[in-house]
Amino acid sequence: MPLNIDIQQILLHMLNFVILFAVLYFLLYKPVKKFMDDREEKYRKSAEEAEAKLKKADEAMAGLDASIAEKDKAASQKRAEMLSDTQEQCGKKLEAATAEAARILDEAKAQADMIRKQAVEQSSEDISKLVIMSVNKAVLSSGEAYDQFLDEVEKDAADEY
Repeated sequence: MPLNIDIQQILLHMLNFVILFAVLYFLLYKPVKKFMDDREEKYRKSAEEAEAKLKKADEAMAGLDASIAEKDKAASQKRAEMLSDTQEQCGKKLEAATAEAARILDEAKAQADMIRKQAVEQSSEDISKLVIMSVNKAVLSSGEAYDQFLDEVEKDAADEY
């Protein structure tokens, strides 16, 4: 054998290598490949589930946004209606208060006129009584005073003409 190479030895090493390769392939490669494939499948399913949940959450969020917008619109309409009703009620109350004030003012004017008339009548009666009393007193006390009074009245009347 040249260079001390034994073909049988080489063939035996090759056979050992093939056996080792086959054993390692079946014992390590297949289970590791299966584990990696399963792991990849698990992560792919997890990613798909997460994407589906995210899509579902986005749809729910869009629905909620639409619901919120609808409720805001309804609340704005309700607020506008309530404001309109409030203004209408305020207008009615203002009209009622104005009418009540006018009625009270008319009553006060009527009462003031009645009081004024009573005061005028009372003062006329009082003046009449005083005049009658003073005339009686003047006539009864002296006839001269009456003549003097008449003279002065005639004099005043002549001065005026």
